Amino acid sequence: MRLITRFDFDGITCAVLISEVETIHEINFANPKDIEDRMVEIDVGDVVAHLPFHPDARVWFHHHDTGQVPQIMLDKVRGKHEKAPSAAHLVFEFYGPERLSKYQELVSEADRIGSANLTQEDIMSPRDWILVSYTLDPRFEQDYSYAMLIIDAIKQGRSAADILSIPEVARRVEIYKADEARFEQESKRCTTLLDNVILTDFRQVDRPPHGNRFRVFTEYPEGNVHLRVDKLDMLVGKVSVSKSIFNRTCQAHIGRLMEEFGGGGMEGAGTCRIGMRYADTRIAEIVERLK
Repeated sequence: MRLITRFDFDGITCAVLISEVETIHEINFANPKDIEDRMVEIDVGDVVAHLPFHPDARVWFHHHDTGQVPQIMLDKVRGKHEKAPSAAHLVFEFYGPERLSKYQELVSEADRIGSANLTQEDIMSPRDWILVSYTLDPRFEQDYSYAMLIIDAIKQGRSAADILSIPEVARRVEIYKADEARFEQESKRCTTLLDNVILTDFRQVDRPPHGNRFRVFTEYPEGNVHLRVDKLDMLVGKVSVSKSIFNRTCQAHIGRLMEEFGGGGMEGAGTCRIGMRYADTRIAEIVERLK
């Protein structure tokens, strides 16, 4: 049985829990859009966690809205799929806390990270599991060996502090910190507040930093949604939108809005691609929809 999950802290936690109770022969990582577009091969009987529904999966864990999946298809899969702080939370409930009790703290941290229930200190001066999670940002290099290193270390019972002392993890922490320093510098000159919308336009920045996506909400507390624009190449740009985790007054369903522009996502965050020729017009349209 294979497990396909996402390359982030929630996905890693799902992998730890599921491999503890199921016979998992292989763990693979995928992006949500690739699952939706059927770009990832799923064998009948595979486990899919923290990713969209796939008809060939026989076990599925998903903590976002599943209203678009027909009930007749949901009835054919084991697992748990409902709104929750994290997918790991549903895995923990499904298999039972009595079997997975040693991971209670880990699941609590996955809940906090998955629901973005973070403090400003978690963003500006991260430590422990929060800092580990920032090294698992899927926007950085999705290295299978690194993911397995974290999974194995957790299953060995190592603490967050122990894991952060592993040389490869420490190296990734330094990469994260360097990226954050550059993000702070670049975002100051590329970010504008348009009423409630925080707009960061990186189209003129060569190899723009990834940045902690929550950082702008500490710097623009009056904004309730962030729109970031990146140039992928001369013809195509990427728009990323996310709701503030502090000023939770944005009423838009971001995923549905992005679908109107050819993208997708969830209630609180989503992305779409735009043609560079019409980028200014599209960005203005999205900003107006978010106001």
